[in-house]
Amino acid sequence: MGLVLLVVALVLAPVVPAVGAGAMVPDARLTISDVSTAPTAPTAGEPVTVSPTVSLSAGSAATVEIERVELRNDSTTLARAVGPGSLSQGDSLTVGLVTEFTDPGRKDLTLVAVGNSSTENETVRIERPLSLVVRDAPPRLEVTAPGPVAGVEGRVAVEVSNPSANAISDVQVTLEDDRAVRKRATVPTLAAGATTIVNLSMRPRTGEQPLVVKTAYTTSTGVRDVTERRVIVDAVPLREDVGVSVTRVPPPEQQQADGGVASLLGGVGGLAGAGGGGGGDGALQQEGGGEGTADRVQVAVTNFGNAPLEDVVVRPRAGDQRLPRGFVGRLAPGEEGTVVVDLSGVEGSATVVATANYTVAGTAPAGLRDADVGEADAQVREGSARGTFQYRQPTGEVRVTDVSLSFTDDGRLRVSGNAGNIGTAPVDGVVVSMGSNEHVSPAYPGRSYFVGTVDGSEFAPFELTADVDAENATEVPVEVTYVVDGEERTRVAALPYDRSLEPPGGDRGGPLSLGLTPLAGLGAAVALLVIGAPLAYLRRR
Repeated sequence: MGLVLLVVALVLAPVVPAVGAGAMVPDARLTISDVSTAPTAPTAGEPVTVSPTVSLSAGSAATVEIERVELRNDSTTLARAVGPGSLSQGDSLTVGLVTEFTDPGRKDLTLVAVGNSSTENETVRIERPLSLVVRDAPPRLEVTAPGPVAGVEGRVAVEVSNPSANAISDVQVTLEDDRAVRKRATVPTLAAGATTIVNLSMRPRTGEQPLVVKTAYTTSTGVRDVTERRVIVDAVPLREDVGVSVTRVPPPEQQQADGGVASLLGGVGGLAGAGGGGGGDGALQQEGGGEGTADRVQVAVTNFGNAPLEDVVVRPRAGDQRLPRGFVGRLAPGEEGTVVVDLSGVEGSATVVATANYTVAGTAPAGLRDADVGEADAQVREGSARGTFQYRQPTGEVRVTDVSLSFTDDGRLRVSGNAGNIGTAPVDGVVVSMGSNEHVSPAYPGRSYFVGTVDGSEFAPFELTADVDAENATEVPVEVTYVVDGEERTRVAALPYDRSLEPPGGDRGGPLSLGLTPLAGLGAAVALLVIGAPLAYLRRR
């Protein structure tokens, strides 16, 4: 603390008796023998207690009843104690007068004590001058050390407020601790009523320990002063816990759906925010629109520990094949960062191992030790974690599923279903066609159906039509042609025919049945020969 000037001038005014001029020595000899202040260095805007001690001389001929004791500034009464007590010869009493000064500076005050003598009821009044120097209110300090971890450099935030009516300058905030790393910060000027935050740092020990912050500053009058704040911090042991998961990259539509859900939840994602400011979400391959995801995996690194991680780098391998590295960066406790690994150059199946290497943030550089730092804290702490994924080279295969059979109004068999890709790679040029056998033949308008591209684990509907010998048919052949990895493939599905199906009108005749009314005689036979052959040709074309 700076020196505070407290000037107390003692003036023993003669007792003023209420008697005639001929009285030379008063019966009651009253004095203000001592004065103290609390605090000893009063500050503007803060209460100060002035405590005078009123004494009656042992040689007094009378006792005194003290009527009042006052603290005055010229004609203004700052504080008053009424009827504090009586004094016998040799007695004294102390009263507390509480006041407050708005402005700093020198204050020339007067203490006044008034009493009544027991002899002839005369009034006794004494005064004593008092000079105080009131200083500006010192800066207020609030110190916080969020989540301290033993051996790990952590932030110490100091909030400095100036409650005085004048600006202060050259504010130097110092962390008085042998484990301090960033020990000092300076604020050039702090205006009246202003607040600022400075960041210091320390590498604490395990358990509770005192933390002292001192602030030196220059007042508006040029006086250099110091204030301090002491707090207790409790540092927990370092817990290093890093998780690595490797999963296949979801298709774009699923990512969009997940993003929509995340936005509905206020943007919450992952653990305490997937990619929540940890510098992650890097990619080893730039994602292009419309590209498949079957040959890419996502590596997610999660910091489950209680200290930040720095320089997180993912090093993937597929069997003995090294793959490009991915940079995640810094991960705070609870944060997650991701990178995408391209496996299109991996042939066949392989076990993908993704190793995340990192440094525990804030651990001491090798060879640099603070005082009383354990050996475990004196070196950079590096670590690694890994995750695995069983990769199988993506391929595509189309199967016919969800088939239903029915008859159209004109008596043709309708075959509807889905062309499903049961693989993980997209297939292109998918065409579904109606096959033929002894009792089934393709028919317009659905002899074939062009589907196009079907992504992995997706499907597309189709519909075909055929002429069928409902009485004798047992299978309905459907042929699927598609291209995967540049190779054209053809698959034939033999669908069981549902014998319970009834054609319109109940006609279960052969494939040449026209649904005509039977003709009698030779004319009918001739008519059948004339028109039957071209119709049969048309139906089998």
